[in-house]
Amino acid sequence: MKKLLMLVTTLTLAITLAACNNDEAEENENTEENDNENAQEQVQQELEITEEEKLEDDASVAVVNGEEIQGKDYNPIYSQVKSTMYQYGQDVSDTDMIKNQTVDILIEQTLIKQDAENEGIEVTEEEAEEELNGIKEASSQEEFDALLEQFNMTEEDFKRQLMDDMITMKYVEQFEAEVSDEEVQEYYDQLKEQNEEVGELEEVEDQIREILVNEKESEQLRVKVEELKENGEVETVI
Repeated sequence: MKKLLMLVTTLTLAITLAACNNDEAEENENTEENDNENAQEQVQQELEITEEEKLEDDASVAVVNGEEIQGKDYNPIYSQVKSTMYQYGQDVSDTDMIKNQTVDILIEQTLIKQDAENEGIEVTEEEAEEELNGIKEASSQEEFDALLEQFNMTEEDFKRQLMDDMITMKYVEQFEAEVSDEEVQEYYDQLKEQNEEVGELEEVEDQIREILVNEKESEQLRVKVEELKENGEVETVI
């Protein structure tokens, strides 16, 4: 199940959680009493995605370098964004904000796919099917069905999103993210200050290096996407 959650909605979660962090920083400025009230209201509120929030499958959402994004692409991502924000205790009553967040994600995913195609990077149906089967084997059918229900996705939606995520992963692999021994040591020292029970450096060095590489690749991806936005033709329709 952990592998499943790591693979699905890679870009979506990264962007959504960044927005959640910004919201949390603002909320910290409020009083503790207000925070508690908001938390109670969030717990009491049941997550619902109404028909009014959904789009027709053929509805036009945005056009990116001549490629149209439609409602069939929008709806599953909207569900993922709203569900993720809800899980992290964020306010999901502002549907316009969630809509804008979803459109931004779809535009960025499309820009990445287009540039990946230009670079000769692709994911075949066979690769996606193999990855999907591996995910389903690593989790129970109940867990997989629960995830689809949680994000209001069909298995076909999941597979399509999985292909997008796999393309993003391949795309990121072209970035050169080097991590020095000094950076590893600095990160380890910070961990040690926070938790003295952290093992010796030799025991956690590989994990630390992987974390730092992922951080650098994510930053490089963010910069690249901004560049693609500036140089591309993007029109939002909704």
